[in-house]
Amino acid sequence: FVKDENGYLSVAIADVIGKGIPAALCMSMIKYAMDSLPKNRMDPGGMLENLNRIVEQNVDPSMFITMFYGIFNPATNLLSYASAGHEPGLYYCASEKTYTELAAKGLLLGVEKKTKYSEYQKKVHPGDMIILLSDGVTECRSEEGFIAKETLVDYINKYIDLKAQDIVEKVYKDLEKMQHFQLRDDFTLIILKRDV
Repeated sequence: FVKDENGYLSVAIADVIGKGIPAALCMSMIKYAMDSLPKNRMDPGGMLENLNRIVEQNVDPSMFITMFYGIFNPATNLLSYASAGHEPGLYYCASEKTYTELAAKGLLLGVEKKTKYSEYQKKVHPGDMIILLSDGVTECRSEEGFIAKETLVDYINKYIDLKAQDIVEKVYKDLEKMQHFQLRDDFTLIILKRDV
């Protein structure tokens, strides 16, 4: 999360396809690159294009990174975002009480040097939420197998009236219990909720 001097909120979520120290070093490099790039002059698609070039030049060809990057403008309540093959997020519309996928297409970082990333926009109304997650969330297992996104939505709905951080903490605890406290993968769940 980065909030700039104009009040814009940037959010990024990424996952390295790989394990251990090489994956951790790769993620550190991504974070350093993001901190070094001029965010205030870069749209989400441009940010991913720059990061893609860095990854393609500096990371082992067997490692790839998925990433979602978005910028929220509080003056217009507009979320601009782009994705590099990351797990699709969800958008909760408070007025209709519906969830839709935040679909965005884009090649994983590090595959092709000259990849372009499309940019998408979503108007965020009072009470609406942006839900971002890693595949470790959808790969939580119940007795029946992997949970469906509908199951995740049910857990979120259980706590819908709480603040965003409280929703995340409660959902995490519920999914942890469901798996008998044996999380098998990284678990990242981010909820951005616009106050009324």
